[in-house]
Amino acid sequence: MAEGLAKVILGEEKELYSAGLAAGEGMTASAQAITVMNEMGIDINEHRSQMITEELLDWVDWVIPMTQAHERRINQLFPQYKAKVRYLGAWGEQGCDISDPWGGSVESYRKSAQMISELLLFLKESME
Repeated sequence: MAEGLAKVILGEEKELYSAGLAAGEGMTASAQAITVMNEMGIDINEHRSQMITEELLDWVDWVIPMTQAHERRINQLFPQYKAKVRYLGAWGEQGCDISDPWGGSVESYRKSAQMISELLLFLKESME
């Protein structure tokens, strides 16, 4: 959901990719995530999961994890990229983590999508 929302909020001209620390390689988005994104007019049917790798981290400008714990773990695994890593909740000075709705209700996905959207708007403002 974060990748789909970021493409809309930050702009399609930016290259944006989603990757996870424990993602099953090549998996589709959950039915709940697809439903919520469809409600928002965003098609994530083609999304496929991928693991975060050193090659990907070397290539990207930013790494924006959803939680502080993810930020710490990425920094532990790949300390050479620490300057690129800042969790999404750090923008907007809200200091909040995005809870992973995996396996939850459509409503839990809606709440996560709303939080991601709000924080991406803070991120966009900080870029301008």
